[in-house]
Amino acid sequence: DLRTLSGNSDSVLGSETKMSMLYSSDRLRNKWDSGKTWNREHVWPQSLGTFTTSKCGSDLHHLHPCDSKVNNTRGNLPYGNVVGNGSYRVALSAAETISGFYTNKYFEPLDNVKGDVARTLLYVYVRWDEKNLTDVIQSTDVLLDWCAKDPVDKFEMCRNDIVQSIEGNRN
Repeated sequence: DLRTLSGNSDSVLGSETKMSMLYSSDRLRNKWDSGKTWNREHVWPQSLGTFTTSKCGSDLHHLHPCDSKVNNTRGNLPYGNVVGNGSYRVALSAAETISGFYTNKYFEPLDNVKGDVARTLLYVYVRWDEKNLTDVIQSTDVLLDWCAKDPVDKFEMCRNDIVQSIEGNRN
């Protein structure tokens, strides 16, 4: 059901047909197309967690629609600060939108979603009792810094309200 529910939880405010992609903020149709244009991003990569496709692996607070090209670029790289720390590459969406930066060690999302990512990681850490937080982010200092630099915005609050109406819990 996440393929359908994401069209509600991540809808562009005021739109019934478009949803916002994590990382790129590109706006794509909210109809599932078998992953051709968008797929579901486990913010905490499955390969770095103790979960599968149930419970945490299917929690809508944890999964976000994401441009397929960006999701493949990120893979299971941990999050971290890479800009200004030597050479890095730019992650581009299929629409050629800058969606973050990466090295062979870390993926750094854009400033406007760093807090969203950090709060999702904290949610998974607390709600689903994942023990390896520093396997998915450079450090707890980076996580807290991202939370402070990108406070909760209207989109994130609306998303939280919608997911609560579906799952019965909040992030």
